[in-house]
Amino acid sequence: MTLDTRTTDPAVAVAAPERRRVVAGLADGTVEAVVDLRVRGRAEEIAAELRETHLPALEEAGYIEWDREAGTIEPGPNFEEAAAHVDDLPLPESEPADD
Repeated sequence: MTLDTRTTDPAVAVAAPERRRVVAGLADGTVEAVVDLRVRGRAEEIAAELRETHLPALEEAGYIEWDREAGTIEPGPNFEEAAAHVDDLPLPESEPADD
């Protein structure tokens, strides 16, 4: 699924599993930094996708505040809009499990 990285529709913005993990992790307090996302599998490829596509899109929409230098992530001014849609979306079959 290709997502427009400039979307302001919260349901669409969190439809990508990587974005849903960021918002859900912030909502439940398990994510404060990019390293908390526990990237597995194709680690470098997934980390690059997060940095280049997903985190900037969430930041642009105001759903997160991302400090690139420190690697920290926190809820943005529009966070609640996105967080309200995370539980409504089905989990993808390939979503990594937490260790």
